Amino acid sequence: MSEGEIRVRVMLPRALLEYSGGEDSVEMTAGTLAEVIVQLNSRFPGIGERILDDRGQLRKFVHTFVNQDSVSHLEPESVPLHPGDTVHILPSVAGG
Repeated sequence: MSEGEIRVRVMLPRALLEYSGGEDSVEMTAGTLAEVIVQLNSRFPGIGERILDDRGQLRKFVHTFVNQDSVSHLEPESVPLHPGDTVHILPSVAGG
């Protein structure tokens, strides 16, 4: 890792584990939430479709947090990340 790289941890819920090969936590280098999603989709093809709509925005029922702060209402490219941040991606699950 070179100086200036931002290492973050991304936590994935059970609903996305089939796309991540069972990994519920991954570390990556990313400066924005958009970069996290691009890297996730590159590493785990198909996972991006579960997070973003066809306009590249977070899906309506995907709740995203950086640490404890909700960022679901923001555009992914406008969400900066800092070293040591934890990103939680939580798609809503319906059913009874």
